[in-house]
Amino acid sequence: MSFLTYAPLLLALGICFVPVWLLRHANRGGAQAYFVSSHATRPEVVRNASIAYALRMAAFGPLLAWGASGELVPALIGSASFGLGVYSIYVLREPLVEFVDEALRRNRSITVHEFISQQHGNDRRVRRLAASLTLFALLGLLVAEALAVAAVLDAALPAGSRMAYPLVLATILLAALNATGSGHSGVMHSAQLQLGMLYLGLFGSTALLLCLHLSALMSLPPQGTMAILFVGVFCALTLFYRRSKYVDTARIESAGTSRGARVLGRFGKILNIVISIAVVLVIVLAVMELLTARTSTLARDTAAALHGARVPYIGLVALCAASLLYPLVDVTNWQRLAALRKDASAGDAGPSRQAAALRSVFRIYAAESALVSVFICTLGAIAVIAIDPTGGADGLRSVVRRLVVDGNEVTVLLLPLLLLLVFMLALSTMSALFSASLCTLGYDVLESAMKPNGRRVTRLAAGGLTAAVAGALWGAETFLRISFASSAFLALLFAFCCAQLTFAPLVLGPVIGRRLGFSGTVSAGWALVILGVGAAGSAAAIIVYFVTGMEAWLWAAVPACLGPGIVMFVIARMSCRTQGGVE
Repeated sequence: MSFLTYAPLLLALGICFVPVWLLRHANRGGAQAYFVSSHATRPEVVRNASIAYALRMAAFGPLLAWGASGELVPALIGSASFGLGVYSIYVLREPLVEFVDEALRRNRSITVHEFISQQHGNDRRVRRLAASLTLFALLGLLVAEALAVAAVLDAALPAGSRMAYPLVLATILLAALNATGSGHSGVMHSAQLQLGMLYLGLFGSTALLLCLHLSALMSLPPQGTMAILFVGVFCALTLFYRRSKYVDTARIESAGTSRGARVLGRFGKILNIVISIAVVLVIVLAVMELLTARTSTLARDTAAALHGARVPYIGLVALCAASLLYPLVDVTNWQRLAALRKDASAGDAGPSRQAAALRSVFRIYAAESALVSVFICTLGAIAVIAIDPTGGADGLRSVVRRLVVDGNEVTVLLLPLLLLLVFMLALSTMSALFSASLCTLGYDVLESAMKPNGRRVTRLAAGGLTAAVAGALWGAETFLRISFASSAFLALLFAFCCAQLTFAPLVLGPVIGRRLGFSGTVSAGWALVILGVGAAGSAAAIIVYFVTGMEAWLWAAVPACLGPGIVMFVIARMSCRTQGGVE
């Protein structure tokens, strides 16, 4: 492939680093400035960054493969559950907001681990065990993102090339540099730009695929009709509620009137216009596609596309449970909540306006991230009907290989857009994961945030984390034989999430208990047991999978984590009630 294929990607990566450069001196105000926000961050930036983080590259391959094989039910279940899980943060916000506000006032940890520790005995051991489980989960998720990028690069590069691993390492280093260079503020501002470029790659690729199918004059299979109907409706809704503002173009406050801030604002305005053009083009092409189909067959084809699922039933249960509960225990969402509350406390808005702003952020975050996940699934169906790659179940790898071989006028544009989409998905998620890891290390493990040399200790820890990700990536590529586009890869992703899903009973207990008028807390000893039992249950299921090779056991990691943890929490509450209180 020529240099022009990678030129848009290199330009995009350079532009994404501009906010990090502008904010490099803005986080010298202590732990909050580095781990939460160095200045007042607009809610639009927090919302866009959160959506970009939720659209993981590791889930992109399985979603695309489900769409390619016409298997839309798992994508719909997982996406809807994730949207409900995100919005539940707003519904259950009162104790979370009170905790975050108090932590910000006293310059203490704002993480979910500190919340669990305070609610259940205020024991440092609980906080450190929870933080250690989070670091394990984040390490696994970082490796999963890197493996997904490596799989796509392996398909895009010439056969026999050994450049995939060095390029993936460069991506890891860039994500680590984003997180360490300017703290959480730089990550959020960079991620919201990455969302815009991600949308450009997503909508632009969809438009070109529809052009290919229209030019071939082929009939639509059931999943194709469903996919085109969905992308047309979604793009129309996006154009309406986004109002051509996919990227926030306000100048970065701490950057002042610098030339870089002005150029970045102009770039954002141009990017918004280009994305809107791509969205309108998708709508027009989708209407043209549907006009060629008979109206009487639309309902029948839609019903046929939603029929059945090859994912095991336990996989559907795991998809629903993990997607619903993970947003509440994800430390990144607690960082974003703290950034919003820090901004609110610094301003003069009243409680009603603060609640309205919080509702707006989480409502759009929940709805848009869920709908875009379904959009990605339907993109797989469109790619199959437009390109008809051999082995369509292999998803993105097959599409990329076909585009490398077929070098016509459309595919020459399509491949750079797909690469842009892939790298923006990965970089936005990996940068947020690195930032969350540093926050966990600085506040809850090393407690370097409270020390005079805390910044240096944190950056040394970041170097160690980067080396650990690189080493784990090498080991996974050498010994892990799971296809990136398979449902087993997604199950492995959820298995890593189990380390944080063990927090669910300890977070939901006090939160729901407060709404219902009872104490949902347990003693520190019981909290340690609940965390340990949940982690052991998921680990046992994963070990059985590697021994037997049965995918169902990998999906079983989620119920094996949540089930014993919830049972132990109920036993702990009954024990506390019998003893007349909580230790």
